[in-house]
Amino acid sequence: MGRYRKTISIGARRSTLARTQAEAVGRALGRAHAGLTVRYHWIESEGDAVQGTLADVGGKGLFTSAIERELLAGTIDVAVHSMKDLPVADGVERGLVVAAVPRRGDVHDCLVSLVGGGLDALPAGATVGTSGPRRVAQIKRLRADLEVRPIRGNVQTRVRKVVDEGVFDATLLAVAGLQRVGMGEYAQHPIDPEQLLPAAGQGALAVQCRRDDHAAIMRCVALNDPVAAELVAAERAVVAALDGDCHSPIAVLAERAADNSSGEYRMRARVLSAVGDRVVSADDRQAGKGALDALAKHIIDTLRSGGAQDVLTSCQC
Repeated sequence: MGRYRKTISIGARRSTLARTQAEAVGRALGRAHAGLTVRYHWIESEGDAVQGTLADVGGKGLFTSAIERELLAGTIDVAVHSMKDLPVADGVERGLVVAAVPRRGDVHDCLVSLVGGGLDALPAGATVGTSGPRRVAQIKRLRADLEVRPIRGNVQTRVRKVVDEGVFDATLLAVAGLQRVGMGEYAQHPIDPEQLLPAAGQGALAVQCRRDDHAAIMRCVALNDPVAAELVAAERAVVAALDGDCHSPIAVLAERAADNSSGEYRMRARVLSAVGDRVVSADDRQAGKGALDALAKHIIDTLRSGGAQDVLTSCQC
């Protein structure tokens, strides 16, 4: 084992999804490093304890700060987060670093509903349970005739409130989350990003370590997917430039050409008012050396010149 320790402790939230994601990272570490023992530490986050909507109590870091505190204290060696929950502020200043972004899952949101089909299938006046400002604003922009109500709870709870209890006619969930907890059958209606653009980092995981824990970093870097890491970094750069967070009505998706022969990237971004009546959009492609960085800067400039900051200020989110 050389200078590497033989045991590594991974921390994550207590939810089924968070545990599933952390255990997937643990298994991947075990495959990458023969003889490694992986232990888990499940932590209750502030976001799990909040009863109201997250935006009402200041969304930054509510799902990640408790885990990060345990990481900084040395209780755990590695933290696993859903990337879209991780604040875009640079954790290096706090002594933390994202050591790996594993291969990204499906980036789409999907509609889980009683009537089946996509958004167009919902009748006028149908109730849609969703609390995230990004989803709320885009749904109201697309279907002002729908009644959008706050919903809380884990993936299983949200599905149950629609399918079993009928509290809502529909809800919106990330396809990747449903697939990871073995509920992929409810992800039959992914929503085209042209309609509902995903959050920055959606479908990706952040494997986080202490900056000075070189042994843990070297363990985790084996899990890094360079393509996922660069796309997610570009998306998060857009959110950071607008001083947003994971609970701002900002949607961003960066993609690389499927065959990559052209070296072309596409980035789409959308900044919305709380009710979706104001929107600033950007959509462009670039190819060649340094294309993704240049594209992100262009998208940021386009959003700013279009008044994105004013739209966000008007939201007071």
